[in-house]
Parts: sequence; structure tokens; C-alpha cells
Amino acid sequence: MVEHRLAAVVPAWNEVAAIGGVVSGLLAAGACCVYVVDPGSTDGTQDASREAGASVIEEPRRGYGQASLTGALAARGHDLIAFLDGDGSCDPADLPRVAAAAGAADLVLGRRQRIGPGALPWHARFGNCLICALLRARTCQKVRDVPPFKVVRADALAAIGPGETGYGWTVELVGRALAHPAMRVAEVPVGFHPRVGGESKVSGRLVPSMLAGLAMLGQARSATRGRGLLVMMAKAPRRGHYKTRLAEDIGVAAAHGFWTASLQDSARTLLAAGREAGLDVLAMVPSPADAVAVRELTGLPCLAQSRPGLGQALFEVSELPAPYTVAVSADTPTLPVERLLLAVEALRSAPAVLGPCEDGGYYLVGLRRAFPVDSRRRAFLQVPMGGPGVLEHTRSALGAPVELEPWLDVDTLADLECLARRLQEDPWAAPAVVNWLAERRHSERVPPSKQEAG
Repeated sequence: MVEHRLAAVVPAWNEVAAIGGVVSGLLAAGACCVYVVDPGSTDGTQDASREAGASVIEEPRRGYGQASLTGALAARGHDLIAFLDGDGSCDPADLPRVAAAAGAADLVLGRRQRIGPGALPWHARFGNCLICALLRARTCQKVRDVPPFKVVRADALAAIGPGETGYGWTVELVGRALAHPAMRVAEVPVGFHPRVGGESKVSGRLVPSMLAGLAMLGQARSATRGRGLLVMMAKAPRRGHYKTRLAEDIGVAAAHGFWTASLQDSARTLLAAGREAGLDVLAMVPSPADAVAVRELTGLPCLAQSRPGLGQALFEVSELPAPYTVAVSADTPTLPVERLLLAVEALRSAPAVLGPCEDGGYYLVGLRRAFPVDSRRRAFLQVPMGGPGVLEHTRSALGAPVELEPWLDVDTLADLECLARRLQEDPWAAPAVVNWLAERRHSERVPPSKQEAG
């Protein structure tokens, strides 16, 4: 059985001969839900899908990518989402092996190896090889197939944010995942068979297949272009691991609650800014164990730094393969999307941008890729983070960075009280923190004898 809560999305158009077997096979293989996305079949595909146990979603907008996006929207709330065609060419029995590989990967591709006679015409094989070669050349990552059968983590799909509505959707998904610094892509061998019935919309005909192949090559280049990178600097909420000054003021349990909420709100802002500006997003964390915990809380892809220390982490962020990077502290949960977009805009013409905190530190630092390595080392590795003078030292090392307006970070009870007052005016700025504050106020009103221990 598949260990994750798994939904399957099946784009289909006039596939009545195969769709019932595809749906029932997926349900038998471990999918808890199957969503058949149909643009208006006239052959009974929708009725056959429902009879087999699928939820049918009518999507009048044509396009394979549009159907996939609509199905993914319907599948929200699942941990994993499988995508495969409804023509019977993909074997639902392969689902458990493909989904199992998602325990160590963000995107699992069902690499077509056991190919039945006539299932994949020569021109489709040739185009697939060209696309994979271009993806490998542009990302230096191994990929040997851009297949119809794939399983993706729901949080990874949200972070990638594919928007292609045509046949290039899979290429865009795979290309962005391969190019992302923190995404893991795996391949699992699967079978591939001739379609059960109906007519191929593309691959069965030479001219449409060639036109689609050219479009996909363009999509492969576009999807793997250098994208800016937004990075949240984060630690997992573990005792003594974070916000020690705040924990001294309000207690370890309360600090844990605040930090958890702050991570969630900060990640929400990062994802929203990434979608709006077309940027990749991730969290930089101290260790692989932190990566697991932070990923579970925020849904952000995570990278573990190679050596300890916040300065080291910031230096490693600046070394990531992106045209520019913007690193943001996770203890500024009310930081608005607009502030991140200002930093991104500043880096289009300036080599560096800095966001000072109200207490003398900084909440944001952004650098263009071409910024000198020696200056990066001076900025991040020569003065302990959190110590006196860190802002002035960083400002000096970066030369003349563009400076944003100061913002509040939370290190002490006084900072937290200031944050609470601001959230009374704008509770939507940090909804998770607002909920935590309400729970904290409620618990303080309950007599100690009524509270649970710990």
C-alpha cells in the first residue's frame, strides 16, 4: 500500500474504451481519489469514469496543461498527486512503486522502459530524446524521459507553480524541478502500452507531433532559465534550538508556539512573492533533521547547510546558482510581499540590497550572482551574527547596498508585544501568529489547575 495520501489526476477526452480500467486500476493500486478532467467528451467517457469510481471535473478550456492544473486544484489536501493519461497507455499497477519513490524525491518520473509494440512512434521517441538532452545540458541533472506518468509532492507542485496550459506542461514541470536548487527528481521504470482505443491527439500523427515537439523544446529552454531565488533562513522548532532570548522571557512552550507560527507565516509570504515575481523559493536550514521538520511545517523545499553558523548559511545562499538571491529572516512574520518585491526590483540594477531591523540587525539581504566572493565572505563570515555592529559591518562589506525601510523582528518579549499591537491593526499580515496570540491569551485566562501539564 502507498504510505502517503495519494490522489490521481487523469486528463481524458473521448477515451471511453480505456477510462474505466484506468480509474479502477488506480483505486486498486492505492489512490484514495481519482479526478478525471474532461473538456466535454461525446462518447460516454464521463459516465464510464463515474461508474468506475472517479470524480469527473468538466473543464471546457482545452489543453493538457489546463486539465492537469484543474485536476491538481481539485486534489488539494493530498500529500501526493499522480498524473497519467486516460488512454490506457500507462499501467495503473505501476503506481505503488512510483509513489513509494516520493519518500526521497519531490517529483518522480515514470520512465518508459517496458514499451509495447507501436506504443511510442519513432518521431515521439526522437522528440523525447531531444527534450531530455536539452534538459540535461541546461541543468546538469540526469533525466531520460519526460513521461505522461509522474507523481509529485503537493507542496513541491505549489513551489514550482507551473502555468503552461498546453502539451508543454510536463516539460515545464520537469524543467523547473531539475533547475531548482532544492528539488529532488527521481526516475522509476514503468510500462507503456499502445492506447486501448480512441485516437491520439498528438503523438499518433507526424505533423502535430512535430509541432508539439518544437513547442516542448522551447518550453524546456524557458523552464530551465535562471530564476531569482527567495530563501527563508530557518531552524526547526526544537527546545533550545531557536529564539533563546524570547524563551527566557515567555517560556519554552510559548516560544515554540510563536516560532512555529512565524515559520508558517513567513513561508506563506515567500511563496506568494515567488508566484508573483516568477522566482524559486526554498528554506536554508542547519541540518537534514531541520529540513524534515521545516518542510513539514511550511511546505518549502529545504537545503541543509554544509557547516554550522548563520553567517555560513548566508554565504552558502549567496553561492547558489541563481542570477540573484534574497535571504529573509523567519522571525519577521508580518513582512509583506511588497517588501520582498522591492528587494527583487532593487537587484535588477544594484549589486546588493539590505533590510535593517529596528534593533540594529537586518532581516533581509540580497545579492546579485556577480557580487565578489571576497566581499561576500567579509559580509557573512567575519562577524558573528547577532553580535553588536553586525549591521554596520555588513553594510560596509556590501559597499553601498540599496537599503529598504527598517522592519520589526522578534527576539524579546518587548518585540513580541510590539508585534501584537501591530497585528491588532492588520491581523491578516500574519494569520498564524494571530491565532497563536489568541490561544495564548485564552490559556492565560484559564486557571493553572485547568491547564494541562507541559
